[in-house]
Amino acid sequence: MQKTGLHVDTTPFLPAVSENKSVIIALTFATKAGKKGGSLHETAAACFVDEERPPTPEHIRRFRKSYVKQPGKRTQHWGLANDPAPRPSEFTYGALGSKSRGVDELMGSHAEPSSMQAYQQMRAETIYESNKKEQLGKTLNRQYEWPKQIAHDETFRFGVQGSKEKVTAIEVILPSDAPSLNVTEEQKEMYKLSHYAYEPGEQKNRKYDWQKAGIDPVTHVFGATAEIDYKDGVAKAFNPDLEYDSKVQPTEFMPKSVADFKKVRQDELGKVKNLGLGRHPVPPDYTYGISYKRADDWGAKECIQGNYTEEEQLPDPDLGRSLRRGCAPDEVLVSERTFGVPNVRNDIKPPKFQSVADSKNYGNEPGAKALLYPQPYATRGVYEEDFLRKYPKGELYDIAINAGFCESTEEFEKLYSVACVSSGVSEDEMISLDAIRRAMYAISLE
Repeated sequence: MQKTGLHVDTTPFLPAVSENKSVIIALTFATKAGKKGGSLHETAAACFVDEERPPTPEHIRRFRKSYVKQPGKRTQHWGLANDPAPRPSEFTYGALGSKSRGVDELMGSHAEPSSMQAYQQMRAETIYESNKKEQLGKTLNRQYEWPKQIAHDETFRFGVQGSKEKVTAIEVILPSDAPSLNVTEEQKEMYKLSHYAYEPGEQKNRKYDWQKAGIDPVTHVFGATAEIDYKDGVAKAFNPDLEYDSKVQPTEFMPKSVADFKKVRQDELGKVKNLGLGRHPVPPDYTYGISYKRADDWGAKECIQGNYTEEEQLPDPDLGRSLRRGCAPDEVLVSERTFGVPNVRNDIKPPKFQSVADSKNYGNEPGAKALLYPQPYATRGVYEEDFLRKYPKGELYDIAINAGFCESTEEFEKLYSVACVSSGVSEDEMISLDAIRRAMYAISLE
């Protein structure tokens, strides 16, 4: 007996005596640990050895990217893989150049020239004047005729020999014992007066007599402190009249000559300057200059509200009708008939529940005023017509209790009676929510 995947029947020639005996035989010859099924000679180590992959067939190899794009090989289309080469493999584009002297031979900098090459180079450079005057490793020869004591003295040096003491450049440029640095206190005070040459962080001294004023400049602090109850400081700074209890500055008397002088010299608000030439013969409301506004110019008010004539406000003659004769009869062209569909569909009855996909305007949508100035409760879905619509008494009772207008039935009965009397209707008739609101206001005034 053999069972696939569980064991290997190594004795297929033994007959099965019974069902129980066949199970015992199967368990006896089952696969041992470390063995895999299929063959008795296959072990676990053999399972981890990868078999060599079969090569790609020749008729399929040219279509694989791993074969076409091999390193070091020319990429070629698979359709040309089996075509004969148009040129031999050793073919090279371009003309073959002749081998000449290399760069190292032309430069000749890294190689040591021979004695003959050095001599040839020296002879070639003797024709240059700079080679005669500016020899390599020597100073420029200007062919001066030096005195004999200088020409034969190798230790001769130009200039004066300095001292052996170390002197820094800053001491040479600005010595510490320079007379300009020895400034007396009198000179410092003079420079403070003429050039404001104060030391860094030095306080400016204005020569005040603090003892006479009874002030110690070291401890004294100027200005108002927080202990003084001084209010409206900024307002009083802009309007000094607030400093007085009467909120008006007291009248000050001055000589008439001073007042006349101020009247002539100072400019008066809203009036031309008095030059002492007398008054011009013009009315008091006369304004000098040319008016910037013309009679036919529009201002901001006309641009916003418009100032059109009645004829300019009429619709265009081709609005809603065709001016071309075409095939239309004469009575159609002359009549007031309007073609097309109006934007606001007042001609049809609006649906009870308008769909979201319905873009028609049935005349019940708010206008520009309602969008700019919405009603107080519009965000909650309550509009002005809901307050003006009449409701039965029971529905008004539920609204008043839930809205907090009243807390008990007695308060609502009183409120309802006042609303009916103010509306001029009996208590059996329906009233609006606006009447309830006005009744609440009338009760609050009692």
